[in-house]
Amino acid sequence: KPFHFFIFERMNTLLKGLEKKLDGTLLADQLHKNIYATDASVYKILPLAVAYPKNTKDLQSLIRFASEHKTSLIPRTAGTSLAGQCVGPGIVVDMSKHFTKIMELNKEKKTVRLQPGVNRDALNAYLKPFGLFFGPNTSTSAYCMLGGMVGNNSSGTTSIRYGVTRDKVL
Repeated sequence: KPFHFFIFERMNTLLKGLEKKLDGTLLADQLHKNIYATDASVYKILPLAVAYPKNTKDLQSLIRFASEHKTSLIPRTAGTSLAGQCVGPGIVVDMSKHFTKIMELNKEKKTVRLQPGVNRDALNAYLKPFGLFFGPNTSTSAYCMLGGMVGNNSSGTTSIRYGVTRDKVL
């Protein structure tokens, strides 16, 4: 058998070991890898696996694994980037499934602490009764999530008046 076959088999064994350590899910089947090989851009890069972490412990396990085995982690929420930022050959870490909580609102300081999988429109619906809103108004606001907006420094039609994402992050 070719040498790359043994490397592939070894990595599959390592991924199965990682999967057992996670409370969330790790998938390395061809279907999920193909789904996560693209985003809204023209790029296609097949990842090693796709992870749906459930908690901080899962994230720590993924970081340790990537460090020990010299692979990358590709954090991802909705996959709406237009320049291929959320595709890559490492492990895609999809934060949109379990990291979706708005954790704290400070009305006086006009700040909100949240997880990266919070949808932009859902955040604004939450903030509306307090007379607040998150200004960057992307064309994909119904789908985009704050983690991706931070990663891409999203802007939109209101950015001249209200700023871009980096202007809103502490």
